[in-house]
Amino acid sequence: MNIKYRPLKAFLLAVDSGSFTHAANQLGVTQPSFTALIQDLEDVLGLRLFERTTRSISLTSAGQDFFARVQRPIADLEEAYRGLADLAAMRRGNVALGALPSTALTLLPAAVGALRKAHPALKVRVVEAHNDELVALLRTNQIEFAVGALAEPVSDLSFTPLTEDCFCAIYPAGHPLGKQRRTLHWRDVLRYDLILLSQGSNARQQFDRAVRDEVGAPATALRYDVTNMGTAAGMVRQGLGVSVLPRLALPELNLTGLGCTPLGDASARRYIGLLHRRDRSLSPAAQALVAQLETVIAGIAPQLLPLPPLAAAR
Repeated sequence: MNIKYRPLKAFLLAVDSGSFTHAANQLGVTQPSFTALIQDLEDVLGLRLFERTTRSISLTSAGQDFFARVQRPIADLEEAYRGLADLAAMRRGNVALGALPSTALTLLPAAVGALRKAHPALKVRVVEAHNDELVALLRTNQIEFAVGALAEPVSDLSFTPLTEDCFCAIYPAGHPLGKQRRTLHWRDVLRYDLILLSQGSNARQQFDRAVRDEVGAPATALRYDVTNMGTAAGMVRQGLGVSVLPRLALPELNLTGLGCTPLGDASARRYIGLLHRRDRSLSPAAQALVAQLETVIAGIAPQLLPLPPLAAAR
């Protein structure tokens, strides 16, 4: 049995209006076309659904039984279509995303703000976390996508680069690091007391890997281990040491009285991009937010320190 939606809708409109003429107007067809839809439905069912006269229509007993059975399913189907149409048109919807602290600080406020103006009905939930936590949240479907880094490819996640970032030495005004004319490297920073982001952060992981692989690096006394980038900048300002922070976060930090120089080591570079599960497609709301993120990244690029030339391998 092959029953199509349009004859069913015609049937329900006829019952609701009590007239083929009125129902045909509601469906946007001529009365002969409407009558043909009802006849096609009756032919498929093998039952007469309406008693028809020149002036009125009424349901047969079979028509009454059929109406009782199909009214709710058709209403549910139409509600489902409307709901999906609203999602597609972003008249409603939810998106949950995760972000590294550096990207949450610099990119997300502007991107989410622009999305809210364009689509006020969309709801956004932001989870700020370290990269390993973001990966775990993605794998357990607690977030739809993440703005983060990916040191090594993984089979179940897709990574789409958005921008290249690097780490920068942050030091007090008048510090010897600011007087060096050449590009700074990890070994230059390691000569001083350090104020680093805490274990688990992507910045700390990258620092630890770089120092482990650095040949002949000088010893350093790690004095401070902080969670917040603003705290690190404030402690540097007090002359407590130097720090290494992501270039992407610097426009939103208070760097008054501080100097900053990008590091030229390849191990000080990273790509920031979109992480999401390979077996899931991004919702329209998520795609709209990604578009805003791309716009924000393009707008913030002129504010960032230029990437230094990469140092030759030693």
